[in-house]
Amino acid sequence: MMRLVTVLLFLLLAAVSQDQPPLVFSHGIATDWRQDAHRWMNFVAISSDGRTVAANGNVPRGKAAAAGLWTFPTGDYLRSIEGDPVAISADFRYVANETSVQDLQTGKIIFRISQQADILRNAAFSPSGENVALVAGGSTARLHRAQIIVLKTTDGSMTSSFGIRHTLALAFHPDNQTLASGHWNNVTLWDVRTGARLALLMSPPRRVDPTGYNRDGRYISGLGFSRDGKMLAAGSDDGELQIWEMTTRKLLHSIKIGSGDASNPVFSPNGKFVAAGTYADGTVSLVDVFSGTVLSQIQVSMFGCGSVAFSPDGQFLITPSNGGLLNNGKHEKGGTIRVFRVAQ
Repeated sequence: MMRLVTVLLFLLLAAVSQDQPPLVFSHGIATDWRQDAHRWMNFVAISSDGRTVAANGNVPRGKAAAAGLWTFPTGDYLRSIEGDPVAISADFRYVANETSVQDLQTGKIIFRISQQADILRNAAFSPSGENVALVAGGSTARLHRAQIIVLKTTDGSMTSSFGIRHTLALAFHPDNQTLASGHWNNVTLWDVRTGARLALLMSPPRRVDPTGYNRDGRYISGLGFSRDGKMLAAGSDDGELQIWEMTTRKLLHSIKIGSGDASNPVFSPNGKFVAAGTYADGTVSLVDVFSGTVLSQIQVSMFGCGSVAFSPDGQFLITPSNGGLLNNGKHEKGGTIRVFRVAQ
């Protein structure tokens, strides 16, 4: 009888564990990461050593800055960062904001937008940190004609420039020499040394939208490579996530994960999962790379999820949350850095 009870208890525990989502909110880590802010929070990143998190939205009271650095996993405030981050290098030495690229250690400005009306729309640092790819633009006309510029982070000198199309996303391959850029209905792969186009990855036919909105195509709004460079994930402005196999350039999956623009997707260090946020519904989704199955989906905000990051050990997923509360008819700004534990 005792043996039967033990077996039944084991089976019950196994069933419960299978029913649990692989993305579990860790309240203890996120408790003190609240930001009393006057800016929207849509950017988070973690350093390659796993010790520091960067986020925009605001910094502690009395600090006039748009972003800050915190220790991980304790969430202790370190210092502020000038401007709203667009991208940050893996070693947290360089940061690109809406108007410039600068060295975080020295404060030196490496690159500054020349035209006052322009802003830095997109940026991506190479894994080595030696180069940064940029797209700047202001008016719609200039943005549609904007080139991709690749600069050396040491001195700001230009390595190459290429492309003349509307670019909404950038990502460097782990080889430091291949750049992916997101456009209307496709992803282009470039050789950053020569500016030569290596490949064109065309999006699959779009699912028919009952409303008829933009049913003929989609913009690629986010990009990310797996750590080994064998996979590329692309998020679109209609809340879809594409997973491409890079050797064959074959599309493995196209998955609906939410509404509105998908953030830059991030792969877990072991390559098993890919995560992305969606702006319109404020959810973060965890997807199995090989099956294309959405393993877990959690709403982190009522006003969009614009960025996600895996810790280097793959145990945690970090997201921003805008809170999304209404105050006199207006959304509350600021938010919380949320940390989720990922079951391996």
